[in-house]
Amino acid sequence: CGFRVFWIFRGRLILMSDKTLITAHSGSDGTPDNSLACVRYALSTAADAFEVDVRRLSDGTLALGHDAADHTAPTLREVFTLAAAKPGVRVNCDLKERGLEPDVAALAAECGMAGRLIFSGSVDVNIFAAHPELHDCAEVYLNIEEYVPDLYLNYRNIPDFELTAAETITRVCREHGISTVNMNQVLITRRFIETLHENGIALSAWTVNEELFLDWFLGEGVRNITTRKPALALRLRNEK
Repeated sequence: CGFRVFWIFRGRLILMSDKTLITAHSGSDGTPDNSLACVRYALSTAADAFEVDVRRLSDGTLALGHDAADHTAPTLREVFTLAAAKPGVRVNCDLKERGLEPDVAALAAECGMAGRLIFSGSVDVNIFAAHPELHDCAEVYLNIEEYVPDLYLNYRNIPDFELTAAETITRVCREHGISTVNMNQVLITRRFIETLHENGIALSAWTVNEELFLDWFLGEGVRNITTRKPALALRLRNEK
């Protein structure tokens, strides 16, 4: 399963994977969310990446936390140190606050993780415009909710809104050199996937946990699946 797309942006050749990537969501397979235990578990699997939620503490430390974080939370430095020991595995930093990109990138460089990051969540495309070197440190999975107003309501109320959303997010991606869109799996249709593919944009689906839907997304050849059940997803991918 999967697809291969080449896209040239500002002289850079972007190569999509020829297989669907599997990202272990924070708290995968029963481990505690945003814990070092879930990081170690993800690293013990064959997952291509794992996800953590990133916030900034009052003293500037980058730490893990979905809705909040304090000084008892694991630090991003600890996460990067663990990940650096397993070459090839990437870290999806789900940014829960705006403006974290430069500091996360700097920390990754210190820890030997430059080029192995994914940014998702509250990504500010204008920061990438001001600091184009960030593209060399991290790939962006651009969350569509950040750029399509009233996404969930309009999907239910407006016929063919998925096509409008695809056109909007494609324009943002092309303007800022981004090649992958990140979207809640409950809103994704085949037409949405096909429209993005026609425009050279790949899709990352989150958070896909049921076998039926994991199998469907694998069959559709999306770029990435983020799941709390990476063991199941990896087995299904191997079977295909």
